[in-house]
Amino acid sequence: MLMQIVFLVIGAVVCIAFSKCSIAFIRRNIWYFYGGVLLFLLILLIPNPLAPVLNGARRWYRFAGFSLQPSEIFKSFFILLLAHIAIKYEKQSWKQKGIMLLAGIPILLLIFKQPDLGTTIVYGITAFVILLFTIKSATWIIGLIIGMLSSVFLFGYVLLKHVDWLEKVGLHPYQFRRIYAWLDPENNPNDAYQVNLSLKSIGSGTLSGNHASGTTMYIPESHTDMVFSTIGNQFGFIGVSLLLCIFMLFLLQIVSAAMQMKRPFSMLVLTGFATMYAFNIFENIAMVIGLMPLTGIPLPFISYGGSSVLGNMIALGIMFAVINEDSLASEI
Repeated sequence: MLMQIVFLVIGAVVCIAFSKCSIAFIRRNIWYFYGGVLLFLLILLIPNPLAPVLNGARRWYRFAGFSLQPSEIFKSFFILLLAHIAIKYEKQSWKQKGIMLLAGIPILLLIFKQPDLGTTIVYGITAFVILLFTIKSATWIIGLIIGMLSSVFLFGYVLLKHVDWLEKVGLHPYQFRRIYAWLDPENNPNDAYQVNLSLKSIGSGTLSGNHASGTTMYIPESHTDMVFSTIGNQFGFIGVSLLLCIFMLFLLQIVSAAMQMKRPFSMLVLTGFATMYAFNIFENIAMVIGLMPLTGIPLPFISYGGSSVLGNMIALGIMFAVINEDSLASEI
């Protein structure tokens, strides 16, 4: 708990610092930052004392007793990168889409190889929505949506009929087990154990929760990935409803700000953040109640973890900076 408070304090300072930063400076030097991001992600995949294997993955840098997950920290940069490319090459449609793909795919692949499928999906969904907002032709938009849906159905078909193909492209056995546990929990009780406990925990919270009695249910990762079930257990239906309302207001505020932006770049950046947060919130809650497979995606601002806190605070700071620069530009 003490470490979480420390990260919250550091995060608040980081948020203020990033809210004062120059977005124009970041855009001018975007490719230098891009090289640094790739380097940090690449070093993770190379055996070294700063990047130990934790829980079967190389996702964290560890030093002086602290662990930091670069993929959480770099989410804001990824959105800035795609928005910058989209605006810089908006009059060259094919070049715009090509550079966005060439810049985005290496980041997705490096995160996927850690392995971290959940975060890869968050990056991918965010990129898809930003790309969608750069397309002005209805035909292209429909085609892109059909292409994405076709990819989902193709993945499902391969998963059920030719699972060995997925192993060849890098998916791991535990990831298959999570999907099978989601599709058929009754026949995969061991792999569905965590979700089943989560559902019981939320259900036992009833209307107002168990915080008054002090009783709790044990759930693995109850303070990180499964924190929503802990909230349901302790504060019941009233508590989770209040939390969902807060998240909804937060997302609506970002969307409202995006719609008021004068510059297309600012609108794209805020759209990217709205997408990232919306999917993070949806996926975390959905996996906790069994509507989606377990992915290890944290609940923004709630889950325990320094990287998640810092990543979210950086995102808030960047959003404030973008809104501020947009308002100044509109006054000139």
